[in-house]
Amino acid sequence: MASVGMVERVDGTAKNQKVILRMGAPDDLLVVNSTFSVAVGDCVAVAPPGSVVGDSVVEQPRLLDEVLLGWTPNPVANCAVKLNNLVPGDSVPSERPEKEGVDSLYATKVKLTKEEKSAIKAEKAKQKAIQAGTWVEKETELTTASKKDIKAARGRAKKRREEGEDDIDTDRELEEAGTSQY
Repeated sequence: MASVGMVERVDGTAKNQKVILRMGAPDDLLVVNSTFSVAVGDCVAVAPPGSVVGDSVVEQPRLLDEVLLGWTPNPVANCAVKLNNLVPGDSVPSERPEKEGVDSLYATKVKLTKEEKSAIKAEKAKQKAIQAGTWVEKETELTTASKKDIKAARGRAKKRREEGEDDIDTDRELEEAGTSQY
């Protein structure tokens, strides 16, 4: 395992990058050219020169993916193995760790539904308006009451008037219930 110390793009290439890795000792540095997506501070699986991966001896250091480690036969799993619960200098586990014991095996994004995206967008707009001092709380819209609700509201309004409230009517009773006749 090695810690990513620095990542910089290689000129003239779209995806290739130069990655400087720290193995354990401060002077134990490796330079790897890689297309894997890694960030500074990631703890990644690496094969230093002289190590054996599969049936071949590694001549230049390289980042390892699940296929090279023998964890999966799926050639689509083409990303660097990140095991943030290990420290630089540790050996790479011979088997794939359980998900619950691993902080971050891959950097994945959770897909949000349209409703969730809309809610997030609305919340961001609200926060921006609050910071600008232009936010005005919207009044809640009243739903149309059913005939049964209107009849019940009339009964409640009549009872409240009998108890001494003068300014109560059916419309006000419905509004307090969050509904409207219309």
